[in-house]
Amino acid sequence: MVACHCKECQRQSGSAFGMSLLVKKDSLTVTGPTKRFTRIADSGNENTGVFCPDRGVRIYQIPKYIQDVLVLKPGTLDDTSWLRPGYFVWMKSAQGWVPLPGGVKALEGQT
Repeated sequence: MVACHCKECQRQSGSAFGMSLLVKKDSLTVTGPTKRFTRIADSGNENTGVFCPDRGVRIYQIPKYIQDVLVLKPGTLDDTSWLRPGYFVWMKSAQGWVPLPGGVKALEGQT
């Protein structure tokens, strides 16, 4: 799991960072209707967000630059107690008051 501190994730989450959990595309099943919105990230990569049309909540993203992988928004899971970020990314735009947990790798950008 990644905690992303880019400005877009801050806007999407309404917080200091957004969380993303990479999963294999065939391991996720979503039932019911969804809506999609495609944007170009600061990195230049194309991302398509998949949302609940009734609540407007982002469920996952489809990154065009990675095949067969989806980026699940883990806050949508029923049990979030086990979530721990392995990486903090886009630290160059992180809020200065966010502490960096011990043992978590921090990157200035995405790579």
